Amino acid sequence: MTNRYNLPFAPVIGVSGHGHTIIFGCAFISDETTQTFKWLFETFLESMGGKHPKTIITDQDQAMRVAIEAIMPQTIHRNCLFHINSKCYNKNGKCFAVNKGLVETFEDIVNNSMTEEEFEHLWQKMIADYKLEENKYFKKMWETRNKFIPVYFKENFYPFLQSTGRSEQTNARIKDNVGPTYNILSFMKEYQRIIDRIKIMESTEDNQSKQKRPKELQTGYKIELQAVERYNRNIFLKFQYQLKMTERLKYKEIEEGKCFEVWHKSNRLQQVQNNRKYVVLTDLTKGKEEFNCICEQFSKDGILCNHILKVIRKKDSKNMTRQAEDTPATKELLRFNVLCRKAAVLTSKGSKSEEMMSYLDEEFDRIDKEMDLIAKALQEDDDSINDEDQNVDGVQATSSIITEESLQLQDPARIKQKGRPKKPKRLQAIVEEIREKMAAAEAKKKKKATNS
Repeated sequence: MTNRYNLPFAPVIGVSGHGHTIIFGCAFISDETTQTFKWLFETFLESMGGKHPKTIITDQDQAMRVAIEAIMPQTIHRNCLFHINSKCYNKNGKCFAVNKGLVETFEDIVNNSMTEEEFEHLWQKMIADYKLEENKYFKKMWETRNKFIPVYFKENFYPFLQSTGRSEQTNARIKDNVGPTYNILSFMKEYQRIIDRIKIMESTEDNQSKQKRPKELQTGYKIELQAVERYNRNIFLKFQYQLKMTERLKYKEIEEGKCFEVWHKSNRLQQVQNNRKYVVLTDLTKGKEEFNCICEQFSKDGILCNHILKVIRKKDSKNMTRQAEDTPATKELLRFNVLCRKAAVLTSKGSKSEEMMSYLDEEFDRIDKEMDLIAKALQEDDDSINDEDQNVDGVQATSSIITEESLQLQDPARIKQKGRPKKPKRLQAIVEEIREKMAAAEAKKKKKATNS
C-alpha cells in the first residue's frame, strides 16, 4: 500500500490475556510528523473510550515520542531494544569482530543487569576495558539508556515484550496477502479477515482453558495444581516452564524466613557470562506468603519467576502468592471456577428429590434468560463506545459492515511510477547482506569444483 499511495501503514498492536497478538486498530498516515502522530493517538484513544494504555513500545522516531508525551503523558514509553541492538551491531561490525568477548559482555550487560546501578557500573567498565570511549554509537546508547535498556522498565507491565516484533509480524502478514497494486477496499477485506481470525482464536483459547486440563502435572507440586486452576492454558504453560527451571537453580537462606539468595547451578550446559545471585524477600515468620524478587518478573509479565518458585518449593509453601490472584490472565478463569463450585453444590442438592430438581430447573431457565438480557446490555454498551455514530462531512455512518455495495471507499491520490511495481522486500541489515554474499560465493565455488 505504501508503494502505490505513499501512505505509511501504522498498526496499533497489543497482547491478549492469552499472550497472543491482537490488533487494536490501524491507520494510513499522510506523513510522519508530530501533528500526524498526535491525530493518530487522539483517534486511538477515542476508539478506546478514552482509556490510556499503561505502556507502549515504538521505534526511535522523535516525532512519535513528542506526540506520545503530549497526548498520553501517563503512558510509559520505551524504544524497541531489538532495533537499537541491530543498529549497534551494523555500525560496529568491525569493532565487535576484533574485540574477542565484546559481544557476550555487551549482551549480558544489556539483557541481564538486575539494577540500574549494576548496568551503569558494568557499562562503564566495558567501555574502559575495550577502549570504546570514542565510539559514537556507544556514546549515543549511553545517553539514551533510560529509553530502551530493560532494567529501567523492569517494574512496568510489558507482558512478554522487549521489541516491536509483534507489530512487524502484523505488517508482514498483511503484505503477504495485499500486493502493492491492491486498493484500499482490498486492504479492508484482508484486515477484517485477520480480525475475524484473531477473534476465533481467542474464543477457542477461552473454551479450551475452561473445558480442558493438562493430562499430567510435570512436577507434582501443589502449586502447579493451583496454577492450573488460576491461569488460562497459555499462561499456565509459561508458568510451568518457570517451575521446571527451578531444577537448575541453587538456593540459600540468608535471614530465616525473610531473605533468600537464588542462583544458577555451575554445571549447566549453557554457561552465563555472570552467574548473578537473585535476592528474594518475604516474611514467612509472620505467616505472610508474599514474595518479591529483584528481577521483578511478576511486575513485568504477571507470572511468578523461577527464583520465587524455588524459594516456595524449598520452604514447602502450600499456596501461591496473593499477587498471582490479581493478574489479568487469571481473573476470568477465577470467576469461572467460583461459579462452577457453587453450581456443583446446587445441582447436588437439586438431585435429592423431584421437587427440588423441578424448582432448580425452573430457576436455571429464569437465570439463563436474565443472563442473556445482561449480556445483551453489556454488548450494546461496548458497541456504543466502539461504533459511536459520527457525522463526517454531513454523511452519517449507519453500519459497521464494510461492503462494496454499502460503502464506497475513495482511493488516495495515486503516485505515478515507471515500470511494473515490484513486490516490497524487507530491508536487510548489513550483517544479513554479508552473510548472503558469503553463502552465494561458497555455493559458486562448490559448483565450479563439481563441474571441473
